[in-house]
Amino acid sequence: MNRDSSGRIPFILAVALTVAWLGLGIAYIVHAGSTVAAMAPPQLAAVLAAIALPPLVLWLIVTVLEQRGALAQLMAQSRQNLHQTEAQARALLQLQAEAARDRGAEARALAFHDLAANAAILAERLGVLGKEGAVAAWARYGAGDVTVFVQAFLTFSLSHPDIAERMAEAVVRDGVARAALAAYVRRYQRLTSALADDKMTLEILDEGALGRAFMMFKQADELALGAAAAAQAMPARADTPVASES
Repeated sequence: MNRDSSGRIPFILAVALTVAWLGLGIAYIVHAGSTVAAMAPPQLAAVLAAIALPPLVLWLIVTVLEQRGALAQLMAQSRQNLHQTEAQARALLQLQAEAARDRGAEARALAFHDLAANAAILAERLGVLGKEGAVAAWARYGAGDVTVFVQAFLTFSLSHPDIAERMAEAVVRDGVARAALAAYVRRYQRLTSALADDKMTLEILDEGALGRAFMMFKQADELALGAAAAAQAMPARADTPVASES
Protein backbone atom coordinates (compact mmCIF):
# COMPACT_ATOMS: atom_id res chain seq x y z
CA MET A 1 0.00 0.00 0.00
CA ASN A 2 1.43 3.35 -0.97
CA ARG A 3 1.66 6.40 1.19
CA ASP A 4 -1.32 8.18 -0.42
CA SER A 5 -3.62 5.20 0.15
CA SER A 6 -2.55 4.79 3.79
CA GLY A 7 -3.09 8.49 4.32
CA ARG A 8 -6.75 8.14 3.22
CA ILE A 9 -7.58 5.40 5.76
CA PRO A 10 -8.61 7.84 8.57
CA PHE A 11 -10.89 9.67 6.13
CA ILE A 12 -12.54 6.44 4.94
CA LEU A 13 -13.04 5.26 8.53
CA ALA A 14 -14.48 8.62 9.51
CA VAL A 15 -16.98 8.49 6.63
CA ALA A 16 -17.97 4.93 7.56
CA LEU A 17 -18.40 5.75 11.25
CA THR A 18 -20.32 8.92 10.45
CA VAL A 19 -22.72 7.12 8.15
CA ALA A 20 -23.19 4.31 10.66
CA TRP A 21 -23.76 6.72 13.55
CA LEU A 22 -26.20 8.89 11.61
CA GLY A 23 -27.99 5.74 10.46
CA LEU A 24 -28.37 4.65 14.06
CA GLY A 25 -29.60 8.10 15.00
CA ILE A 26 -32.15 8.18 12.23
CA ALA A 27 -33.27 4.66 13.11
CA TYR A 28 -33.72 5.71 16.72
CA ILE A 29 -35.78 8.73 15.74
CA VAL A 30 -37.94 6.62 13.43
CA HIS A 31 -38.37 3.92 16.06
CA ALA A 32 -39.26 6.44 18.75
CA GLY A 33 -41.19 8.72 16.47
CA SER A 34 -44.12 9.41 18.76
CA THR A 35 -41.83 9.87 21.74
CA VAL A 36 -39.57 12.28 19.88
CA ALA A 37 -42.55 14.18 18.52
CA ALA A 38 -43.84 14.67 22.04
CA MET A 39 -40.53 16.07 23.32
CA ALA A 40 -40.21 19.68 24.25
CA PRO A 41 -37.94 21.75 22.04
CA PRO A 42 -35.04 21.75 24.55
CA GLN A 43 -35.23 17.97 24.85
CA LEU A 44 -35.44 17.57 21.06
CA ALA A 45 -32.43 19.85 20.65
CA ALA A 46 -30.51 17.76 23.17
CA VAL A 47 -31.31 14.55 21.26
CA LEU A 48 -30.27 16.06 17.94
CA ALA A 49 -27.10 17.43 19.53
CA ALA A 50 -26.31 14.00 20.97
CA ILE A 51 -26.68 12.53 17.50
CA ALA A 52 -24.67 15.24 15.71
CA LEU A 53 -21.92 15.86 18.28
CA PRO A 54 -19.93 12.60 17.94
CA PRO A 55 -19.53 12.97 14.14
CA LEU A 56 -18.47 16.60 14.64
CA VAL A 57 -15.83 15.56 17.20
CA LEU A 58 -14.73 12.72 14.92
CA TRP A 59 -14.29 15.02 11.94
CA LEU A 60 -12.50 17.57 14.07
CA ILE A 61 -10.02 14.87 15.07
CA VAL A 62 -9.65 13.75 11.44
CA THR A 63 -9.05 17.34 10.35
CA VAL A 64 -6.37 17.84 13.01
CA LEU A 65 -4.67 14.58 12.04
CA GLU A 66 -4.70 15.51 8.36
CA GLN A 67 -3.27 18.95 9.13
CA ARG A 68 -0.54 17.39 11.26
CA GLY A 69 0.22 14.95 8.46
CA ALA A 70 0.35 17.75 5.90
CA LEU A 71 2.59 19.79 8.22
CA ALA A 72 4.91 16.82 8.75
CA GLN A 73 5.04 16.24 5.00
CA LEU A 74 5.80 19.92 4.44
CA MET A 75 8.57 19.84 7.04
CA ALA A 76 10.02 16.68 5.47
CA GLN A 77 9.97 18.35 2.05
CA SER A 78 11.62 21.43 3.53
CA ARG A 79 14.37 19.31 5.08
CA GLN A 80 14.88 17.53 1.77
CA ASN A 81 15.10 20.85 -0.06
CA LEU A 82 17.55 22.12 2.55
CA HIS A 83 19.73 19.02 2.14
CA GLN A 84 19.65 19.44 -1.63
CA THR A 85 20.59 23.11 -1.31
CA GLU A 86 23.47 22.28 1.04
CA ALA A 87 24.68 19.55 -1.33
CA GLN A 88 24.55 21.95 -4.27
CA ALA A 89 26.38 24.61 -2.26
CA ARG A 90 29.10 22.10 -1.29
CA ALA A 91 29.41 20.98 -4.91
CA LEU A 92 29.67 24.60 -6.05
CA LEU A 93 32.33 25.37 -3.44
CA GLN A 94 34.25 22.26 -4.49
CA LEU A 95 34.09 23.27 -8.14
CA GLN A 96 35.27 26.78 -7.24
CA ALA A 97 38.13 25.35 -5.18
CA GLU A 98 39.16 23.05 -8.02
CA ALA A 99 38.99 25.92 -10.51
CA ALA A 100 41.12 28.06 -8.17
CA ARG A 101 43.67 25.23 -7.84
CA ASP A 102 43.75 24.83 -11.62
CA ARG A 103 44.28 28.56 -12.10
CA GLY A 104 46.99 28.52 -9.44
CA ALA A 105 48.73 25.59 -11.11
CA GLU A 106 48.60 27.32 -14.49
CA ALA A 107 49.96 30.53 -12.99
CA ARG A 108 52.82 28.65 -11.29
CA ALA A 109 53.61 26.84 -14.55
CA LEU A 110 53.82 30.18 -16.34
CA ALA A 111 56.01 31.56 -13.57
CA PHE A 112 58.43 28.61 -13.82
CA HIS A 113 58.53 29.01 -17.59
CA ASP A 114 59.30 32.70 -17.21
CA LEU A 115 62.10 31.94 -14.75
CA ALA A 116 63.62 29.44 -17.17
CA ALA A 117 63.31 31.82 -20.11
CA ASN A 118 65.04 34.65 -18.27
CA ALA A 119 67.77 32.32 -17.01
CA ALA A 120 68.25 31.08 -20.60
CA ILE A 121 68.66 34.65 -21.87
CA LEU A 122 71.21 35.38 -19.16
CA ALA A 123 73.16 32.18 -19.83
CA GLU A 124 73.35 32.86 -23.57
CA ARG A 125 74.04 36.62 -23.36
CA LEU A 126 76.70 36.27 -20.68
CA GLY A 127 78.46 33.30 -22.24
CA VAL A 128 77.71 30.81 -19.47
CA LEU A 129 76.24 28.55 -22.16
CA GLY A 130 77.73 28.25 -25.62
CA LYS A 131 75.64 27.77 -28.74
CA GLU A 132 75.75 23.98 -28.59
CA GLY A 133 75.20 24.00 -24.83
CA ALA A 134 72.17 26.27 -25.26
CA VAL A 135 70.63 23.91 -27.84
CA ALA A 136 71.15 20.94 -25.54
CA ALA A 137 69.74 22.89 -22.58
CA TRP A 138 66.59 23.78 -24.50
CA ALA A 139 66.16 20.12 -25.38
CA ARG A 140 66.42 19.16 -21.71
CA TYR A 141 64.00 21.95 -20.80
CA GLY A 142 61.51 20.61 -23.33
CA ALA A 143 61.84 17.22 -21.67
CA GLY A 144 60.74 18.75 -18.35
CA ASP A 145 63.98 19.96 -16.69
CA VAL A 146 62.95 23.47 -15.62
CA THR A 147 66.23 24.07 -13.75
CA VAL A 148 68.63 23.30 -16.60
CA PHE A 149 69.53 26.95 -17.26
CA VAL A 150 70.12 27.93 -13.64
CA GLN A 151 72.15 24.75 -13.18
CA ALA A 152 74.60 26.18 -15.71
CA PHE A 153 75.15 29.20 -13.44
CA LEU A 154 75.40 27.04 -10.33
CA THR A 155 77.99 24.82 -12.01
CA PHE A 156 79.93 27.84 -13.22
CA SER A 157 79.91 29.32 -9.71
CA LEU A 158 81.81 26.31 -8.36
CA SER A 159 84.94 27.45 -10.17
CA HIS A 160 84.11 31.18 -10.08
CA PRO A 161 82.93 32.20 -6.59
CA ASP A 162 82.79 35.83 -7.77
CA ILE A 163 80.09 35.09 -10.35
CA ALA A 164 77.68 37.62 -8.84
CA GLU A 165 80.21 40.41 -9.28
CA ARG A 166 80.95 39.25 -12.85
CA MET A 167 77.25 39.19 -13.68
CA ALA A 168 76.70 42.65 -12.21
CA GLU A 169 79.49 44.13 -14.33
CA ALA A 170 78.33 42.34 -17.47
CA VAL A 171 74.63 43.22 -17.29
CA VAL A 172 75.44 46.91 -16.88
CA ARG A 173 76.80 46.78 -20.43
CA ASP A 174 74.01 44.56 -21.77
CA GLY A 175 70.48 45.92 -21.51
CA VAL A 176 68.87 42.64 -22.56
CA ALA A 177 70.75 40.68 -19.89
CA ARG A 178 70.00 43.39 -17.33
CA ALA A 179 66.27 43.13 -18.02
CA ALA A 180 66.37 39.32 -17.83
CA LEU A 181 68.22 39.42 -14.51
CA ALA A 182 65.74 41.87 -12.98
CA ALA A 183 62.81 39.86 -14.36
CA TYR A 184 64.09 36.62 -12.83
CA VAL A 185 64.50 38.23 -9.41
CA ARG A 186 61.09 39.89 -9.57
CA ARG A 187 59.30 36.76 -10.81
CA TYR A 188 60.86 34.53 -8.17
CA GLN A 189 59.85 36.94 -5.42
CA ARG A 190 56.27 37.04 -6.71
CA LEU A 191 56.19 33.24 -6.94
CA THR A 192 57.41 32.70 -3.37
CA SER A 193 54.98 35.33 -2.13
CA ALA A 194 52.10 33.43 -3.77
CA LEU A 195 53.31 30.22 -2.11
CA ALA A 196 53.62 31.78 1.35
CA ASP A 197 50.90 29.48 2.77
CA ASP A 198 52.46 26.33 1.28
CA LYS A 199 55.44 25.96 3.62
CA MET A 200 56.63 22.63 2.25
CA THR A 201 56.63 23.74 -1.41
CA LEU A 202 58.25 27.04 -0.48
CA GLU A 203 61.00 25.25 1.45
CA ILE A 204 61.67 22.88 -1.45
CA LEU A 205 61.74 25.80 -3.89
CA ASP A 206 64.12 27.91 -1.80
CA GLU A 207 66.50 25.02 -1.18
CA GLY A 208 66.44 23.85 -4.80
CA ALA A 209 68.33 25.05 -7.84
CA LEU A 210 65.88 27.87 -8.60
CA GLY A 211 66.16 29.25 -5.06
CA ARG A 212 69.95 29.04 -4.94
CA ALA A 213 70.14 30.74 -8.34
CA PHE A 214 67.78 33.44 -7.05
CA MET A 215 70.17 34.29 -4.20
CA MET A 216 73.00 34.60 -6.73
CA PHE A 217 70.93 36.66 -9.19
CA LYS A 218 69.55 38.89 -6.43
CA GLN A 219 73.07 39.70 -5.28
CA ALA A 220 74.09 40.43 -8.86
CA ASP A 221 70.98 42.58 -9.38
CA GLU A 222 71.77 44.65 -6.30
CA LEU A 223 75.42 45.02 -7.33
CA ALA A 224 74.34 46.04 -10.84
CA LEU A 225 72.55 49.08 -9.45
CA GLY A 226 75.83 50.38 -8.03
CA ALA A 227 77.86 49.17 -11.00
CA ALA A 228 75.58 51.01 -13.43
CA ALA A 229 76.30 54.34 -11.74
CA ALA A 230 80.02 53.58 -11.71
CA ALA A 231 79.97 52.53 -15.36
CA GLN A 232 78.46 55.87 -16.37
CA ALA A 233 81.41 57.67 -14.82
CA MET A 234 84.04 55.42 -16.42
CA PRO A 235 85.25 55.43 -20.05
CA ALA A 236 83.46 52.97 -22.29
CA ARG A 237 85.21 49.62 -22.79
CA ALA A 238 84.57 46.51 -24.84
CA ASP A 239 81.92 44.06 -23.59
CA THR A 240 83.32 40.99 -21.85
CA PRO A 241 81.16 37.89 -21.29
CA VAL A 242 80.94 36.51 -17.76
CA ALA A 243 82.46 33.21 -18.80
CA SER A 244 85.31 34.66 -20.90
CA GLU A 245 87.67 35.11 -17.97
CA SER A 246 89.28 32.12 -16.31
